[in-house]
This record gives sequence, C-alpha cells and structure tokens, in this order.
Amino acid sequence: MKDIFKNVWVKRGVAVFSLIYTAIIVMLTLATFLYRLEVNEGSEAVFFTVYFMISAIFLVFMLYSKETVITRINGMIQLPIVFFLVLFNMNNVIIFVPPLIVAIIMFFYCRIPEKLKVLLGTVYLMIYIVGIFAFFILNMLLGSSAVETRLTGDLTIDDPVYSLYDMDYVSSITNPANTISPDGKMQFYICDVQNKEDGQVIIYVEPYGEDKHYNFFTLRQKGIKRKVKFYNGRGIIPEVFWTDNNVLTYRMPDEDDYDNSQIILPEKNYFEFLGVY
Repeated sequence: MKDIFKNVWVKRGVAVFSLIYTAIIVMLTLATFLYRLEVNEGSEAVFFTVYFMISAIFLVFMLYSKETVITRINGMIQLPIVFFLVLFNMNNVIIFVPPLIVAIIMFFYCRIPEKLKVLLGTVYLMIYIVGIFAFFILNMLLGSSAVETRLTGDLTIDDPVYSLYDMDYVSSITNPANTISPDGKMQFYICDVQNKEDGQVIIYVEPYGEDKHYNFFTLRQKGIKRKVKFYNGRGIIPEVFWTDNNVLTYRMPDEDDYDNSQIILPEKNYFEFLGVY
C-alpha cells in the first residue's frame, strides 16, 4: 500500500484530479462576478459544511502531489484567481475564506524554487494590498452611504423599518402577483432609503426569471435595474401596478392622478461590486 502512494503516476493522477478544485474556484469567481450568490434558507449548514469539506479534501490531495509539476503550477496560480473571488464577495466572507486558505497553504508548500516563490509572493502580496485598498477607496468615492431596505411582507418586527410602514399594505403591494409584469419578464420592488436627510422611498424595476436556482444556493441576477421614481420622506409607499408588459403605473396616496413610465431596462452594470450604480 505504501508503494502505491509513493508511485509517481498515482501522484500525477491526483495532481490532475486536483485541477478540478481550481476549475471550481474559477467558475465560482465568474458566477459571483455576474450574479449575487445567496445560500437557500435552511441550507446554510449543509452548504458551508460541504464547501469546507471539499476545500479540505482537495487541499490534502494537493499536498500529497505537491512535488508534481502540475501541482506546482496549480499552487502558483490559485492566489491571483482567489484575489478576484475576494473582490467580488467582500460582503460574503465565507465564500472566499476556504479557497484563500487553500491557496496560501499551497503557495508555501508547493515545490518551486525559493527565488521564484519570493518574487511571486511579493507580487501577490502587493496585488492583494493595493487591490483591496483601491476597492475600498473606489467604494467610498463612488458608492453611497445610504442604507436601502427592500420592502416586502417578509419583514419582521426586528427590522428597523418595520414600524415605519403599514405592513399589511406593504404585503399587498409587494405580492408577486402584483409586482411581476404581465409577460413575466420584469418585476418592480420598493425600497426604503435611510440617508443623512429625511430618507426616500424608491421604486425600482429589475429583470424577472433570470435567477439560477440550485439545491443549496441561488445565483441572483445583479447589475440590471432601473430607478423609476423616488419620493422624499419615509413611512408611506405608493400604489404601484403594471398596466402593460412594460408600463408601470404609480401614485402616492395623497395624489389624485396616476403617473406612467415606459420601462426599458439598462445594460448590465458589471461594476456593481464597487458600489457603482
């Protein structure tokens, strides 16, 4: 049995198999760049347990095959890949922590020349420091300090905005039967905005039916939304409904006339992770 584990071809086979983990990280990075990953309610424990176990198992495989050329290369390329996973998931730490731990360990344990390791380590360290610093600077300059809360009938009494609104009315307006356009391609939602002034209530429209659902998590479409109307102040939300596939009608309770908006969604904003809207 010991001879089998020492066999160079077994190690090479394990090294090739370990590339699956890097491929998973690449796909996860691309997925969280294009979508927002949300763990399905009730599946949190299973998802995170499986995620950590997969990372741990592949780490063992890569440590076992660390002397092979494939694992050496694998150990060198993981850190820059995970860097983008970190950037796209700053608000979801648990997504990038396991791959980051694996990437750091493999970089230090893969058998590459020390001079190359020092050079690459310096470059990667600078990428992480400068990149994350630039992320926070851009986020502060381009982002907003306002806090948006999506108003739905699922809000609980613990939510800060719960006491501001008539939740029965909120539930009736935000019911999917009312929010989804007749052709099923768009959906409106209403947000409470807490800012440094009196706050706002905003009507947004986003695509509908473009989310990708899996057993333990859902990839939510992001970066495509249109601000239709905003009202200064908080505590009162407008009456909103669809009058056509792409015509949204709305008015505040104290208004006599309805307003209509022809809805054309904008192109996808690929820089939403920076807080650019």
